[in-house]
Amino acid sequence: MKRLANSGTNLLTEIAPDVERLFNRHLEAPRLWFPHEQIDWGQGENFADHPWSAENYPLAPGVRSAIYVNLLTEDNLPYYTHELLAHAPAGHPILDWNHQWTMEENRHAMVMRDWVHITRCIDPVMLEEGRRVQMFKADVPHPETLADLICYVSFQERATQIAHRNTGAHLPKFDKMGRNVLALIAGDETKHYLFYRDLALAGFAIDPSAMMIAAAKQASNFAMPGSGIPNFTRHAVRIAREGIYGLSQFLKDVLEPVLKLWDVDHLADLSPEAEQARIDLEAAIAKLTASVERMAQRLAAPAPALS
Repeated sequence: MKRLANSGTNLLTEIAPDVERLFNRHLEAPRLWFPHEQIDWGQGENFADHPWSAENYPLAPGVRSAIYVNLLTEDNLPYYTHELLAHAPAGHPILDWNHQWTMEENRHAMVMRDWVHITRCIDPVMLEEGRRVQMFKADVPHPETLADLICYVSFQERATQIAHRNTGAHLPKFDKMGRNVLALIAGDETKHYLFYRDLALAGFAIDPSAMMIAAAKQASNFAMPGSGIPNFTRHAVRIAREGIYGLSQFLKDVLEPVLKLWDVDHLADLSPEAEQARIDLEAAIAKLTASVERMAQRLAAPAPALS
């Protein structure tokens, strides 16, 4: 039910009850798992005695890139927290939510790094060098408004859930530990996504014009976090080719279901700027759909015969 529909709405103030409601919902179903309990420590070997080799854990390049990018993205948590806190004033329930979110997210890099080192699925030297570069750059998105932030994080948490889930599905069958670790992380990301997705839905009821403009902007400009990672584009191409995460997953698994739930096609009483944003969003989705279809056709085409 629409509460307010004018562009002058103080979204931060009006959305506070929804933040509290969704935060309480989140706490009613806690995911109490411990990183140290997920690792078979007996598998570990001393790297000084047994230097890392790719043969330690045979893996397709795209899957190895996905693990690398996913872990380094989780490492960048302090800067995401800093950005979120910029929209969380003292006394507002979103501040408590951000603290909870940070606490839950922090264990993801911890458990992933333990698993990676125990199984030797990633070169530890490359991983540490990448971490140093990534965290020195502190490269994260900077949403301008609360509406931008809510929309972006809704897309981002959903995309991260998909990336971890699909990476786990591509691990070798012998690595039950890795599959379990990534399933736990994907489960956390699912809960975080549900919080932001439904908070955005509440935002649309409060100020549909501001949220429509933000949704269009964030959908059109969205990129997976990690641009500060060394050779990020090369890794992203490998990950997409492996079918773990790329434009197709962004369109089918992120944009379409989220925008459908927000029901952006049927929003009423929009400002002229918001109506134009909706038109721009439709055009952006049509363009993205055409790109995905062309990519699918190229992949489905038979390979040329060797002369």
